[in-house]
Amino acid sequence: MGRGPDWQAVHGRTVRAARRAQGAVAVLEAAATSLTEAVPCEFWAGVLLDPVTLLNVGGCYHHGVGAEWMPRLLDIEYREGDANLMPAVARQAQPVGTLSGALDGRLERSLRYQDVYRPLGLADEMRLLLRDAGRVWGALVLARSKDRPAFSAAETEFAARLSAPLGRALRDALAERPTAPGPGARSLVVLDSAYEVVTRSATAGAWCAELAETSARGTGLPAAAYGVAASALSSPTGGSRVCVPTRSGGWAAIEGWRLDTGERPQVALSMGPASPPDRIAALMETYALSPRECQVLTEVVGGAPTSEIATRLGLSPFTVQDHLKAVFAKTGVRSRRELVAQVFFPHYLPELPLPGAEAGQVAGR
Repeated sequence: MGRGPDWQAVHGRTVRAARRAQGAVAVLEAAATSLTEAVPCEFWAGVLLDPVTLLNVGGCYHHGVGAEWMPRLLDIEYREGDANLMPAVARQAQPVGTLSGALDGRLERSLRYQDVYRPLGLADEMRLLLRDAGRVWGALVLARSKDRPAFSAAETEFAARLSAPLGRALRDALAERPTAPGPGARSLVVLDSAYEVVTRSATAGAWCAELAETSARGTGLPAAAYGVAASALSSPTGGSRVCVPTRSGGWAAIEGWRLDTGERPQVALSMGPASPPDRIAALMETYALSPRECQVLTEVVGGAPTSEIATRLGLSPFTVQDHLKAVFAKTGVRSRRELVAQVFFPHYLPELPLPGAEAGQVAGR
């Protein structure tokens, strides 16, 4: 009987590969490539997740099950429900779940297994959530052939140890996103209830190409767009919205609305530049800033002195300084000048309204 993997060595290789990768999708690709050398599987996908909604916002899917299975997977994931889905795993203390573990080995109780995995000759599935700063930033999804044993306790325990370091690498990659121009005007895409394109505007192709992911062939739209569409179709309010990283280093927003067109509803998707509120939300999440710290940061970038910030926010000057020290620590800078020059100005400032100052005035301070 052969020896098992050297888990410590695999852990070190996987974390180093993720930290060396350039960009969020590359982090997922590098981590999954290293992990699956020790935890073998037939198919895998790396998924970027919105840390608030857990909606899919990009990733790498060319090692996944294929585009023809996407409509069914979307309906199960967002509309019908199943075992071992992202929200359920996120609620667990351990950031990894398996389909066999969630169902006590009775895979036939899973819609995903019945309708997708079994026809493909697959059986067990592992989902590893990548967590940091109390949020989930992405996931690695591994699917194993029916000819292999289910994922073992040793494999799931090892994967759980990778959650925090890989989550940190992914969050760092998302934080390092300078503002970049997008393809231009917002685009509109209308899908039917089977996720087929009914119509699209002229700029839709450019925005689809701009989203940060490597998709399975033949999907037509990025996975993030399909995720928003599925969420909108199942939402009681008929709407869904996420902020998505782009290939050029900026952020886009995808918003979806259910269109009630009789028995077969449609969904309209809007894709375009992220708005200032979207960018503020991305800033707060990726740097793990509290709402108050974000308020203080925005005032500082606007050029306000400590006393003025204290008055506006109803705080003491000492409390403002405490919040500012926390912002420095979380963003990795040591002064207000560094905060403007190295973090906020190149990444977020061009799109944000500043209190009491024009962007040009701040840049010159």
